[in-house]
Parts: sequence; C-alpha cells; structure tokens
Amino acid sequence: MKKLLLCTTLVTVLFSQGCCSLFCSGSQNVSIRSDPPGASVEMGPHQGTTPYEVSVPRGKDYVIRATYEGQTKTRNLTKSIEPVYWVNILFWPGLIIDLATGKMWEYDPTVYNLDFTSNQ
Repeated sequence: MKKLLLCTTLVTVLFSQGCCSLFCSGSQNVSIRSDPPGASVEMGPHQGTTPYEVSVPRGKDYVIRATYEGQTKTRNLTKSIEPVYWVNILFWPGLIIDLATGKMWEYDPTVYNLDFTSNQ
C-alpha cells in the first residue's frame, strides 16, 4: 500500500507541473542601459532611469520606451522558447501547463543598450 501511495504521489507531481514551472522562476531580470546614462525609461507599469534593472513576468509582451533630451527610442522586448521547455516532450501535460502559464518563454537578450549619441 505504501509503494502504491508513493508511486501515485510521484506520478501526480511529475505530471501536474511543466518542466519550466519546476526549473524556471516566474519572472526574469531585464537590464536597460543607455549611452549616455540617465535616460527616462518606461516599460509597461515599470518606470525608472538608466541604468535600470527590473524583474518582469515571463511571457508578456513589453515595449521599452526611453527618452533622453527630447529623443525617444523604443524597442520590443524579444522572447524565445526556454530550452528546458523541450524536455516536456517526455511529459506531454507539461507542454500545456508551461504554455498556459507563460513560463515556456524567456527574454533574450536580457540586457538592452539604447544609444542616444547617434541620430538613428
């Protein structure tokens, strides 16, 4: 009876979580730098001045808007699939769980450099 309970518990834990949910946190740190430093940054509800680091939830779409002396630069936060996500092929319910929670995504790169010294 103990072995059956142990096996049932183990299978439930393995199949109720996605790999990314187990091995990756729910948020990721993103750094925004500018040349010269001191640009005002907005990214969704987050605001600050460069150099700026913020922890944002994975899987959400963000636009970085930075302003320095009247110049405004915008960049989209780019995301890619977390490599751990592919382990879920072995545990197919994890594919659905990680997709639903957004933890299958990671922001890449995690450091964004905005150059206000050029006119581009």
